[in-house]
Amino acid sequence: MDAGAPGDVHVVVFDINVFLDAARLLGPPLTWDEFSAAVAKCANDPHPHPTDKRIDSLRALAMCTSGRFAGGDLLQVWTSGHIVGLAVEKAVQPVDGATDEQRGLGWSAQDADALQDFIDDLTFIKSRGGSIAVKTAEGSPPLSYEDGLVYRTAREAGDPTNIRYCVTRDVEFRELAAEIMDDITVLYPWEWVDVLRKSRALVATQAMRPRPPFTGTA
Repeated sequence: MDAGAPGDVHVVVFDINVFLDAARLLGPPLTWDEFSAAVAKCANDPHPHPTDKRIDSLRALAMCTSGRFAGGDLLQVWTSGHIVGLAVEKAVQPVDGATDEQRGLGWSAQDADALQDFIDDLTFIKSRGGSIAVKTAEGSPPLSYEDGLVYRTAREAGDPTNIRYCVTRDVEFRELAAEIMDDITVLYPWEWVDVLRKSRALVATQAMRPRPPFTGTA
């Protein structure tokens, strides 16, 4: 994928399931110390992870903490009140709910607040992104209404000139989004990690190329 011209701003929106993956993996209370320790622990694990997709989500979030995409390009995490609110709601729902919609992490309200603090820190402090209010879906159909709200967040986040991504672990969301012909790239967490690793490796390789010798002539 094209990393864009130097100085571009890349905007990424994470689906709720990516944040919940990290929360399930780390457990309550979610802190940055625990997050950093988990990232370091899985540093040498295979990529994408063959048995635990939560680790792919953890890595996808970790790759954004620097606020840098590659070279001089910036990377901002953006979200919405809908995404954060639903993540907090799922955190406090019981683990034994009757349906998927009623099942969550079973966390206390205090621990759910810590999850919101984590999302806010990643968004506003570490990546200097932002949050928007989203009330209507985009791309629905073929996307579901909920996925369409996440997709619209990616559409409206940041500046119109920004390069846009949306990261989800939802297979249906990922596949159906490919039918929408526009400039938002929807990826699985492991694909997002690949994009960043390859872009950064390319910049590093270019920086190491020897310059032609100075001849002293114009």
